[in-house]
Amino acid sequence: MAKLVQRYLQHRRGFGYRLRGAGYLLRDFARFMDRKAPGQPLTIRLALRWAKQGPVQPVTVAIRLSAIRGFARFCATLDERTEVPPGHLGYPRSSRQAQHLFTDHQVRLILRRTASLRPFGTNLRPLTFRTLIGLLACTGLRPSEALRLHDEHLDATAGALSVPPVKQSSGRTIPLHPSTVRALQYYQRIRRARFPLAKQFFVGPFGRPLQIGTADATFSGLVRDIPGNGSCAHPRLYDFRHTFTSKLIARWSRQPVPLAHRLVLLSRYLGHKDFHQTYWYVGPDLPALESAARRFEHYRHRTTPKD
Repeated sequence: MAKLVQRYLQHRRGFGYRLRGAGYLLRDFARFMDRKAPGQPLTIRLALRWAKQGPVQPVTVAIRLSAIRGFARFCATLDERTEVPPGHLGYPRSSRQAQHLFTDHQVRLILRRTASLRPFGTNLRPLTFRTLIGLLACTGLRPSEALRLHDEHLDATAGALSVPPVKQSSGRTIPLHPSTVRALQYYQRIRRARFPLAKQFFVGPFGRPLQIGTADATFSGLVRDIPGNGSCAHPRLYDFRHTFTSKLIARWSRQPVPLAHRLVLLSRYLGHKDFHQTYWYVGPDLPALESAARRFEHYRHRTTPKD
């Protein structure tokens, strides 16, 4: 099974897919199969047995099964005994984890804590994380988008940031507040002086590109005593995106002007391919967002394509 997984990953990556997370999961699944059912075909029973290993949440089971489905279709062309897990198995795709909403006090506290980060391969680490976290908090960028930035993506004169395309969205340009531009320029100037050969905007140890795993691990230490108010025990870097969007919609909902056209612009700003991906940021269970939720639901029904 390990050889089949390698063939599958090479095949998909040949079309431009990175499959980093899926590759890790599939290699783990292959080790499970070769250990528990050597020589046997991929079946739904075995896929579920692997996906439900350990104390995992339903959404984790769904993610694992999603990684297996593409691989199973690949295997089915080679072995007719292969069973492809149906899409309804696992957690419903329309259900998503509730995200943590940061308070202004929490954001200021986290930014202050970055000053206590110990150098690891670079004494630029405290400023790197202060700048990164500040950028996420005031723009709603995905952490992966921020870590893909290069120097040329910042246009300080125009006060704008060009966000490179990722799998979920095409590239886009977003406006920046003057204070954000100044903070980015300050970090950029110091980073260039210390690591003149670095190509990435945000750097990690020894001036190499800062990786998402490193960023997540460092952030976990900064928020270790901050309880999450969502589905997770503690806040995550991605929660800045949800906080930015939810607070913006809540502020709009308290204004008498129409909301629908702003929501369309917000969808483009966030880099959503589908306008309806923005809907889950409107939490109707939050009192501050009830008005926005009603308006958004009305607009969503009017714009949803009919089957």
